[in-house]
Amino acid sequence: MRIGLFYNRDIYAHAALNQLIPKLSDHGLGMFYSQRVGSASQTRDPRLVTLAGVETDFATAPGLSFEALASESHCREIAITDINGSDLNLLRAFDADLLISIRFGQIFKAEAIAQPRIGIINLHSGLLPEYKGVMASFWSLLNEEPRLGTTLHWITDKKIDSGALISTRSQPVRSSDTYREQVLSLYRPGVEQICEAVDQLQSLASTKGDDLPSGAYYSFPTTDDIDRFEERGWRLFEDPIQKSR
Repeated sequence: MRIGLFYNRDIYAHAALNQLIPKLSDHGLGMFYSQRVGSASQTRDPRLVTLAGVETDFATAPGLSFEALASESHCREIAITDINGSDLNLLRAFDADLLISIRFGQIFKAEAIAQPRIGIINLHSGLLPEYKGVMASFWSLLNEEPRLGTTLHWITDKKIDSGALISTRSQPVRSSDTYREQVLSLYRPGVEQICEAVDQLQSLASTKGDDLPSGAYYSFPTTDDIDRFEERGWRLFEDPIQKSR
């Protein structure tokens, strides 16, 4: 089977692909990445800017680099600027059976969705339908949820985090961990979800259920949101001085 991996170049996708790619070695793989999530024109709290730097710092990240993963997969990494426009031909040329989206920073629209023969599955780092959108774990922690998790679902239209459910995994919130650490910990069980879905793909594809029900959609937090997050004792990321000790 030909499987296209669509992802954002951050530490979370890096951890996920280091676990996932060896388990998909029997398939023909392609690697396609976006450089960011959301619009570059958005003005964000400086703490989110710092977090974005932490999330793209691979200096101490275990595992192979993205380039080495591509080499191991006998493919090349392809940067995607506009999956629904100028880069649609790249998707057509890959001739995929299945696309797997892990933090990919663009919204698939109808023509892109129609390209893979079986479909597109997305691993969302939040529990759906309650936490659609970006930084779902941040909002879960701010809302004092006892558990965090991942949702694997089909992408069937351009609506965000809304396609038919495949599976969920959840784990207790770890009160001593930062937001970064908690999100990173979600990807081992998330990869298990993906592998289980690939193994059962024909059955899943033929029995797709209804789209997920409506739920709250969350965007990037404001300064007030982050202030409240910190007042409740949470941290976005580790102190770099303590981390280096």
